[in-house]
Amino acid sequence: MRFLLRLVILLLVLAAAGWAFAFSGFYNVAATEPHWKPVQKFLMFGMDQSVEHHAKGIVAPDNLQDTVVIHKGFEHFKEMCVQCHGAPGVERSEMAKGLNPRAPKLIWAAKEDGPAELFWITKNGVKMSGMPGFGPTHDDEEIWAIVAFMKQLPNLDSAGYAALQEKWCDKGEMDGMDIQCHKMMMGMDCEKMKMDCKRKHMDCERQSDGTSHHPGPPQAIK
Repeated sequence: MRFLLRLVILLLVLAAAGWAFAFSGFYNVAATEPHWKPVQKFLMFGMDQSVEHHAKGIVAPDNLQDTVVIHKGFEHFKEMCVQCHGAPGVERSEMAKGLNPRAPKLIWAAKEDGPAELFWITKNGVKMSGMPGFGPTHDDEEIWAIVAFMKQLPNLDSAGYAALQEKWCDKGEMDGMDIQCHKMMMGMDCEKMKMDCKRKHMDCERQSDGTSHHPGPPQAIK
């Protein structure tokens, strides 16, 4: 009985000490200040165990090697992932460099984690890490496509990723534009570059046919 009483008292003291520490504001929560090593290791261990537990029972579809699925995953990857995680030959964005914890290079995550774990993380996100959950905005088929492309990352170097950019970055919509516009899209945001290049191309056409000698206001792209 005395043992239980001492245990309860010890737990109450520890809880009070933890609350007092939090109340003091001493612990620095700034993103520019790394976690203490024991705290970081504890959080990473807890995350790994949580992902492994919740990903149990998730069965990957058998089409993750399908080129069409991988292509679809690439489209989502360049829109949703590359800004924070980077890609072979593509650095993280300036915003991503200020994240703490820093978003991991997915080439390593794709090596270490199975499809089920990658799917669960992509769909649900990770609390207080900057990793959003795509489940509210993407269906399971789209998320599996992202996983399919991520599993290809260990097989890609910078030249391989650049080749995919050139091959798959909505190349059909670039017909009639100069080669410089197309090259500028390599490793950059395709949607923004398409708009810039289309505006540039339309301005050149106006000047050549005499309808305008000055770039007009941006027009809606249909």
